[in-house]
Amino acid sequence: MIRFRRVILSATAFLLFHTADLTARADVGVGAKPIEGAEMFIDGSREMLDEKWIYWEGPGFKSAMPIKWKIVDDPVDGGTAVMTDDPAAAGGRFGAADIVTKKQFRDFRLHIEFLIAKPGGNSGVYLQNRHEIQVLDGDKTTHGLAAIINESESPYFAYNGLGRWNSYDVTFRAARFKDGKRVEKARVTMYFSGQKVHTDFEVNQVWGGANSGIDGDKDGGKGITDTPGGLKLQCEGHDVRYRNTWIKELNLEQPVTDFNEPTVAEAAIPKTETVQHLFNGTDLSGWQGNTTRWTVDHGMIRGANDDNVPSSTYLFTDKKFRNFRLLLEVKQTMSERHSTMHSAVAALGEQFTDAGENKFGFKGPLLMFCHDWGIWDAHRRSRVAPGGPGGELENKGEWNQIEILVNGDRIRMAANGKEVFDFTDKPEMLQACA
Repeated sequence: MIRFRRVILSATAFLLFHTADLTARADVGVGAKPIEGAEMFIDGSREMLDEKWIYWEGPGFKSAMPIKWKIVDDPVDGGTAVMTDDPAAAGGRFGAADIVTKKQFRDFRLHIEFLIAKPGGNSGVYLQNRHEIQVLDGDKTTHGLAAIINESESPYFAYNGLGRWNSYDVTFRAARFKDGKRVEKARVTMYFSGQKVHTDFEVNQVWGGANSGIDGDKDGGKGITDTPGGLKLQCEGHDVRYRNTWIKELNLEQPVTDFNEPTVAEAAIPKTETVQHLFNGTDLSGWQGNTTRWTVDHGMIRGANDDNVPSSTYLFTDKKFRNFRLLLEVKQTMSERHSTMHSAVAALGEQFTDAGENKFGFKGPLLMFCHDWGIWDAHRRSRVAPGGPGGELENKGEWNQIEILVNGDRIRMAANGKEVFDFTDKPEMLQACA
């Protein structure tokens, strides 16, 4: 099984090749540094915790200032983190010892990192002290991990697991009101540990009743008001730790929350090149192929089969390309059930009908990756370029960042920031192709 994500192409007419490490986004994922204009709210210190946070004194509040949450060791990277274990919330008392930022927000960009130490560990991240993004190990339901609670599915597939740091990156737009009535719902876009999992999601209400936060007691949580709110973190007596939390205030005039910062990969592309996103993260629009083999799964293109394949089948773009730079991420599933067959970018050749009435066959250069590397000239000359250090550079079973640059008769590939091959072919063997 092979999976692809973040497929970006730019038209190019000159030789410029990136051998620096290409990261899809530097502003999301574990370890992301504050973007310009952001304010830090958790740095692992007692001083910042006491300076910028207070208890939320809802109807179930049982603790008392000063904040009893603990400063503990970061078990992964050293340093310190904030731990949710407040005695007042022992036994899972809902709303007994939650903390909230003193500063209140309407629209904002949030980055927060958390580590769940033990099975079933439970906390929650409340946007505007209303809408919970669940933090709960083991739950894959609409009440589960990274779900916009009770409204979206849990994107559990992006979870790094117990004892490891995870991150939520959120752009939040508060509900809008006219004459005291809500006319636009709150909206959320979110990355979970670097993977985009919620896109411009409309949030209907507050869930959990009066102990859940602002407006939880109004009309069953549907009586949303135009009151700003802080970032709230839930304590239910578990060992859940937080670090590296920052917020940038925004003013989102349009009802759109999708991240508009360019990816690092895009930022590195010369401005003379025109960028196209070949995969929309939702469906196979702009592509043609055998949909029993090629599907979209959790925002990724998935290639897999459970039966014999008489000939290799390919997924083709609708458009043809000749000189280009292609950036993509690819991961091969590794297990006893899955073969270790390579995958490839098929380019500069031609589509044809192969064995088994396979109309999505290909004749020409295969720029190979995962398990085997180099260039294989399918149905013509066999191998024409060796795999070089590709096997050594591969992150087996994990995401790999691939860059391919084609200019005239010269073809170059890098994997995870390092060059795999630099091959010059005969011009007559190359042509514009999907």
